Amino acid sequence: MTQTSSKKFPKVYILASLGLLFPIFLVGMAFVAAKSDAETKRKYDQMRQQHAEKMELKKQQEQQDKPVLEQSQKDTVES
Repeated sequence: MTQTSSKKFPKVYILASLGLLFPIFLVGMAFVAAKSDAETKRKYDQMRQQHAEKMELKKQQEQQDKPVLEQSQKDTVES
């Protein structure tokens, strides 16, 4: 009887250790995923900001060019 009970102990220890390590692994992967997500979000926010700045500059340039175009159109109509 001692032989059968001693053979079961290594299996029990292996299963118990896997039962403890699996949740630790899941929590660790969750932290890694959260960190990666934060870095990606920061990069996308930076890209959006750069794009918004470019669009604002383009809009300002169009507004500056608009009076010049209107004046040139008036000149051609008057001629």
